[in-house]
Amino acid sequence: MKSIACEVCGSDQYRFLFRGWDRIFGIPGEFNLVQCEECRLLFMNPQPGEEVLQKHYPQAYYTPRASQYQEYSWLRKRALEEYFGYGERSHSSKVISLFRKMVLWPLKVRYRNSIPFIPNGCVLDIGCSNGTELYKLKKMGWETYGVEMDEEASKRARSKGISVFTGGLLEANFPDQFFDVVRMSFVLEHLPNPRETLVEIKRILKPRGRIFLSVQNAGSLHYWLFGERWFSLDIPRHLFSFSVETLRKLLSSLDLKIQIIRFDSGTRTFLASLQYLVNDRHHRKALVQGNQPIYQSHFLRYLARPFCWVVDRVGLGDLIHLEIVKP
Repeated sequence: MKSIACEVCGSDQYRFLFRGWDRIFGIPGEFNLVQCEECRLLFMNPQPGEEVLQKHYPQAYYTPRASQYQEYSWLRKRALEEYFGYGERSHSSKVISLFRKMVLWPLKVRYRNSIPFIPNGCVLDIGCSNGTELYKLKKMGWETYGVEMDEEASKRARSKGISVFTGGLLEANFPDQFFDVVRMSFVLEHLPNPRETLVEIKRILKPRGRIFLSVQNAGSLHYWLFGERWFSLDIPRHLFSFSVETLRKLLSSLDLKIQIIRFDSGTRTFLASLQYLVNDRHHRKALVQGNQPIYQSHFLRYLARPFCWVVDRVGLGDLIHLEIVKP
């Protein structure tokens, strides 16, 4: 455990919020969550070391399924071709083309976080796990690379023909300006060095290259409602909890520009937070220990969808998806 300064602004002035524990697996240990007095970043301080953190990534944390290794569905491929530059462009009449766009419009909205295609493009997925997303991108024409800490997950990705480095990004030592796109989906919050990682990404990214970054939103309505019981805090695995404001400050300090921000409030995270609230009141154990009727209810997930949709529309969603460009 070591005390650290804020990764966004460098300040060592912070206020203590609460002591948290591993609410998913119930692994022993308590950890301090603090908030920077200058930029409002949430982070664990003192920060747990690698040996402590390894205990909180049990095998159950990784959920590989061979069935995930499949290409995008036929409908999704058509949407990617129509709106994201994949495949051969159709030479149909304007009427047919317009009709096709109208029919596929709902899929464009559904898959709005898709990566636009670049011919002969190279994409890097940091924290690629067993490579299921890279496998799909490879099938769509990308040259794919991955970085993954877990050896078993790396092996599964390599078995599908994906080039994966086992370890951290800084150890991979990719060439300067090598990638057109870097994807990092719910990884940055796990890293002890987010600023250093973004500096390295900028180095290996081509000019006008893009970063597709997804993180949890500490400025969400969910955090305001549930506080220390907010599922997406995920103590101690999430060393940092970012908001749109703290991400803007961090990225602008590195001369990286946010092009697009989207919000996504999954019903799963909302119900898990509600389950934590009930568990605390009834002295129940961690999420994986025993029956969790609220979290496991499919009916409540459907019921929560309208609420989550509204929360996203007003910019207070639980998750943030960013498209970032390097000058």
